[in-house]
Amino acid sequence: MSTATITVHQRSTAAGLRGSVAAEWTKLWSVRSTWLNLVGAVLLTGLLGLQLGFSAAYERDNPAPDQVGVPAEVGGMAIGALMIVQVVIAAFAMVTVTSEYATGSIRSTLQWTPVRRDVVLGKALVLAPVLFLYGALLGLVAAVGAGLAAGRWADWTASALVMDLLQIGVYAMLAGLFTAGIAFLIRNTAGTLTAAFLLLLVVPMMLGQSSIRALQWLAALLPGGAGNGFLSGATDPMSPTLSLVVLVVWAVAGLAVGLRVLRRRDA
Repeated sequence: MSTATITVHQRSTAAGLRGSVAAEWTKLWSVRSTWLNLVGAVLLTGLLGLQLGFSAAYERDNPAPDQVGVPAEVGGMAIGALMIVQVVIAAFAMVTVTSEYATGSIRSTLQWTPVRRDVVLGKALVLAPVLFLYGALLGLVAAVGAGLAAGRWADWTASALVMDLLQIGVYAMLAGLFTAGIAFLIRNTAGTLTAAFLLLLVVPMMLGQSSIRALQWLAALLPGGAGNGFLSGATDPMSPTLSLVVLVVWAVAGLAVGLRVLRRRDA
């Protein structure tokens, strides 16, 4: 006696993806961790902005004998603050994935959205605009705080500030999507946060300070190094445009790896 085997092929549909996006949007704003992250990040960024502004004013009020004080762009100080608090933004993106594995609700998510590609795409489509606005908001908070603290040494040029805020938003979006992608791979909060902290901040900073050219290139090719090159406008070792391309590749690769792992592993 033989046993018949029926194979059911699940296909992604527009309705299924819309449902996933709607569900992810509701989940994002209905949990306390989202709001705690936002409030904490705004407070931290504001304090960092004040500190950078006071430091800029002090350095210009007490210049070295061969230096002339030049006003500091508030957008530039905002970028400096963001490079420190970027891990908080990464945590915001990461929790959308790791919290579901921690609570076991990922099983319900996969039952409601059986096409696993829609799960990853749904999270990415919700996170992308939110992360962009999140980064721009934190940049604005840091810029205002730094400008007020710097006083007469603050450069409030509107066009430069707007461009800096847009760049900050783009970096926050791409770094957050990369982190969400590797969260599907690592699946726990501590591990994902550690990986994001190393790849976005620690390792690029350490390698970038090396005098060895190969290590400088390696730093520039990591997510955090590419982000620094994109935001700072530095042309060595890569142009800002190439740094942006590297960031996009990391974000797409992170989501692709996350999707592959989600498809191959049980929840």
